[in-house]
Amino acid sequence: MRLKRPGLWWRRPRRGARPDVGSAENQVQQSLDLGLMLRRRREELGLSLRDLATETRITTPVIEALERGWSDRLPERAYLASMLPQIESRLALPSGCLAPLLPQPVLRHRGPAKAGLGRFTLGNIDVFTTWQGTVVYAVVIGLSLLGINRQQQDLALRNSLALEPVRADVEAINRRPILAGSDERIAALRPLEQVQQRTPQEWLELVSGALTQSQGVLEVVVAEPRGLQLSSGGGDRIQFTASAGTLTLQLQAPIEVRLDPPAGAGDQVLWNGDPLTVDPQRPGIYRVNKLPAPDSDRPQTAPLDP
Repeated sequence: MRLKRPGLWWRRPRRGARPDVGSAENQVQQSLDLGLMLRRRREELGLSLRDLATETRITTPVIEALERGWSDRLPERAYLASMLPQIESRLALPSGCLAPLLPQPVLRHRGPAKAGLGRFTLGNIDVFTTWQGTVVYAVVIGLSLLGINRQQQDLALRNSLALEPVRADVEAINRRPILAGSDERIAALRPLEQVQQRTPQEWLELVSGALTQSQGVLEVVVAEPRGLQLSSGGGDRIQFTASAGTLTLQLQAPIEVRLDPPAGAGDQVLWNGDPLTVDPQRPGIYRVNKLPAPDSDRPQTAPLDP
């Protein structure tokens, strides 16, 4: 005969022990009984599953699962807890009579409480929630910053890292040697350099020379009274009836003169002493066009190939 070791009478059952099989069967039978009661009460009131689902705003499969005791088809405990009071109110059942239909809450067993901190490893710490995690986080960040700083210093010592932006040496560009400065043909192909090398006095002479070339003396000789209209580039506008004689004006090109009626055999229009020809398409109109720019001011670019 084997003797069994007597257990301590004060020993308590463990929290993680399996539930009794009899209690599980009783819970299933209680769910079936409550479901049968729920079904009979609904039929006594003359309500179908669809009618009860419409009035309580609960889906038909949930009500059918309650009546047939299908606990595996019921929703979560939090949702079912808000549905059962609506069914009890609609079927005029005692408050809380359907509470046993709620599934048992799931208890998370965390195991026995540890006395003290236990073994400290990097895998069982929480950052910012424990002082160990805060210390480890600060150490990691500090070492990372020191490593990055050391790397930047090494790159700077090896001239692989530019600490300042690259500056353009403008003076070196101005001091560059002119390889073909003595060749006038190559210098003519660089109009921007010619403009840059001009002095203010040369600019004034250039402007005054252009004004001098566009200015001149206009003489209008008419043998009989005629209508005269005149406009010039300087902004002059003249319109009157000229009597027989000579009209002399100093104007700036371009100029347009109109005689009405058109000039006859004894009439002349002179520009700096040279007679002007009448416009063949518009009789009675004489024009003085603006002189072309000098060769030095024209762009010296080669013509494009067609």
